[in-house]
Amino acid sequence: MQVQASPTHVMSQNFGDSSSLPSAYEGKTSVCAPVGDPNTASNVSGLSPMDMGTGGNASPTELTSSADRLNGDLSMNRDAHYWKIQYERQVAGQALTKAVTNEIRKSSDLAVIYKTALQGMADLFDTSQAMVLRLRFWDPRQMLRVVDRLPKTRVLVESVWPPLQPEAQNEAIQAEAIPTTPQSYWVSECQVSQAAMKCFPEMLEWKDLKAFQAYVDDPAIVFNLLSSEKFPALLMVPLENKGKPLGFLVLQQNQSRQWTESEVDFVELMAGQISSAIIQTETLRQVESIVEDRTAQLQHSVDLQGKLYELNRKQIERLREMNKRMDEFLSTLSHELRTPLTSMMLAIRMLREASLSPERRSQYLNILEQQCAQETNLVNDLLALQELETKQVAMQVQVVDLKHMTQELQVGFEDRWSSKGLSIGITVEDGLSLSTDVGSLNRVLLELLTNAGKYSDPSTHVTMAFCRAGKQLSIEVSNLGSGIAASELPHIFEKFRRCQGMTDNAVPGTGLGLALVKSLVQHLGGSITAQSHPVSPSDELPSESSHRTQFTVLLPVNPETPKS
Repeated sequence: MQVQASPTHVMSQNFGDSSSLPSAYEGKTSVCAPVGDPNTASNVSGLSPMDMGTGGNASPTELTSSADRLNGDLSMNRDAHYWKIQYERQVAGQALTKAVTNEIRKSSDLAVIYKTALQGMADLFDTSQAMVLRLRFWDPRQMLRVVDRLPKTRVLVESVWPPLQPEAQNEAIQAEAIPTTPQSYWVSECQVSQAAMKCFPEMLEWKDLKAFQAYVDDPAIVFNLLSSEKFPALLMVPLENKGKPLGFLVLQQNQSRQWTESEVDFVELMAGQISSAIIQTETLRQVESIVEDRTAQLQHSVDLQGKLYELNRKQIERLREMNKRMDEFLSTLSHELRTPLTSMMLAIRMLREASLSPERRSQYLNILEQQCAQETNLVNDLLALQELETKQVAMQVQVVDLKHMTQELQVGFEDRWSSKGLSIGITVEDGLSLSTDVGSLNRVLLELLTNAGKYSDPSTHVTMAFCRAGKQLSIEVSNLGSGIAASELPHIFEKFRRCQGMTDNAVPGTGLGLALVKSLVQHLGGSITAQSHPVSPSDELPSESSHRTQFTVLLPVNPETPKS
């Protein structure tokens, strides 16, 4: 359905057509009654000569001329009144067209546009009811085949003028027994809608109940608002876009009515405007939905890129930190390797001298032996750490004699750190037994005591305590010294990691000791933690900034159920 005429053209062409009289003028093409009716005031032959203005002495010719003149005057009055009505309708139609156009331009609310159009047409054509029906296809692809067969379609009553009262709405629901939306129904439940779908893209119209029966076989299968009992005259103009049905614009009259050509043309014009408004609104909604989706996707992409950037930044920082540690490790390793080699080279040169006394020779040989052992231990630590990380070390479980082991550790510690004035106290809970890999456990304890000896303040006391903690064995090694900064605690078990204070104070070491301890503890199925906190100054403390540092090792008593 294409309406090509402009609103002004339609109104001037159709509302001004004298052949299309409004309903008020149907059957009244002459204001004169039939000649010979004595009871009609407009019967010219019943007028007296005095009424004709002839003074009572008029001849028949004069009487006929006067009657014709009077009829002409009456006809002119009738035409003037008719053209006045047509002009008023034309102005009202143009105003309605402009109002609907303005609403379409400034508003995206279809309800407002529907109300303006329906109320205006109801007032303009004096109709009993006006409606906008929308179609919702079960399968949108069936929109192109409505003529072939009736598709599964839901009809929505989107707007009604005058608005339905709650009683009328309930009546419509109960009469049609529609269990879903109060103002909706299936096409299969209404033969009027079926007829309109079959007529598409042409309009559907009838003027009375007889014409209605030509389209509807069973009046009971009709939606209540389209009932012929209430509204025998109906005009149903399709709303469409490019051959696809969108719905119908419906005008109804509560009595028989012949829809004039001018009325049909104007309703088709309104249907075109409403169709444009529907397409415009739906397109705008689709665009808004697409924009919202794209905005959400863009925001998600931005957030994802931000997270990826943050991950990359952290990875770069970790790589830089690893490179820094590796550089520190290589520097420390180089120092640890070169120092023994320098001592060994010096001892070898001194041994070459022929005049060297036996005592001096024995001293240089001892230096060579010590430095060779230091080199060997460093290489062995690196190899052991690699084997533990690659899980190539088998665990040989046996019962550990804790008292015998701790006695050897105590003697070795006192011999090694007596020059620093350190003492050690080891306590073992009575009845405590442990089954684990003896070699790995001994290495863990030796490394922890070595670490405590390195970082303890002179003339302080180191403690080691063995006790039961539930189903696990707890080993605590504690010392007083410079302590570990809180920021360093999470990293002290990392390879090549040495605390800043240790490197500044030139404490010997490679940064592998605690890393090796953690790997060995995990190999035994346990865990290790560290804590360091300042202690209150006292006369017994050599330094007011002393911290108590404690390492706690938890090992499973039964190696078959190690702690994960």
